[in-house]
Amino acid sequence: MARILYGVVSIGLGHAMRSKVILDHLKKQGHKIFIVTSHKVYDYYKNYYDNVYNIEGLEIVFRKNAILNLRTLIKNLQKASKKTYYKLVKVKEAIDKFNPEIVISDMETFSTYIANEKNTPSITIDNQHYLIYGKFKVPEKYKLSYLKALMIVKGIVFKTKYYLIMTLPGSVIENKPNIFQIKPVIREEILKSKSKSMDYVFVYQSTKSYDKLIEILKRINYKFIIYGFDKNQVVGNLIFKKFDDRKQFINDLANCKAVITNGGFTLISEALYLSKPMLVVPIKKHFEQVSNALYIQYNNFGVFYDDLDETHVVEFIMNLKKYKFDKVEKWNNEQTFGLLDMLIRKETK
Repeated sequence: MARILYGVVSIGLGHAMRSKVILDHLKKQGHKIFIVTSHKVYDYYKNYYDNVYNIEGLEIVFRKNAILNLRTLIKNLQKASKKTYYKLVKVKEAIDKFNPEIVISDMETFSTYIANEKNTPSITIDNQHYLIYGKFKVPEKYKLSYLKALMIVKGIVFKTKYYLIMTLPGSVIENKPNIFQIKPVIREEILKSKSKSMDYVFVYQSTKSYDKLIEILKRINYKFIIYGFDKNQVVGNLIFKKFDDRKQFINDLANCKAVITNGGFTLISEALYLSKPMLVVPIKKHFEQVSNALYIQYNNFGVFYDDLDETHVVEFIMNLKKYKFDKVEKWNNEQTFGLLDMLIRKETK
């Protein structure tokens, strides 16, 4: 079995959720795994894995559902300290001792740097590289945001040998020998869930400073179960719940009538698998989320708004029957697992 260095970016929890599915598969195959990540993802993974190291990775600063570019830059520049340097040195020493035979990364910088330094075979598994290798049109108003996103994706991940790119159904990528198009990785609990349509809307936000959304939902006579604001509380028609990856979150998602969310790929792919209509309000200046939202609207799986008001939400809830999912074929993770297993065998035999 192989020794695998696995890096997971710590921006949001979507990467952590889907990478956990892959990590669990690799463990079942008997591979030895060394995980590098940071922040909330590090805390989350410590509950499941022994060999997890905190590397103080990149962060994004949000306010009112928007990325603050300057504050994000400053926050990450502040990480360039002796403390961070010595932490990375210690982690690198541990990696040298582990002596990985292959590196896998979900948009994580340090692991791909190690792969290049050691000339170790490497694989990326993510959806962000669709922005580079996907075939799609960019509306004129989002061109600048798109170019910025391209620079970020190219800048934070070092060159890898193979690219496994998750895409939403019907999407197309360039045909190149080292690029593989795969279906979104879905948690086993979602695959096994029996979806119902109960009288509430599931709300997930990756930026808990988006207070405007809460004020809008308070004024609508409907039940909303809300994740992402890091609290358990009932306020009138709003039921706030702290996120965890256990049964309650899965049940709330599987049994809702519809979903209101940012444009994060993981939750969108899970809602799509469960045939849940979506109202998507992407984080501003975040083209990857805009791209996902455009896909949802173009395919009549929901609606997309740059900004939100009360009328948008009411019209969405009143017109849920117009969104059709009959052309979406169910999928599982087996093809992705088979491809990944083949590449690992090929590079470590």
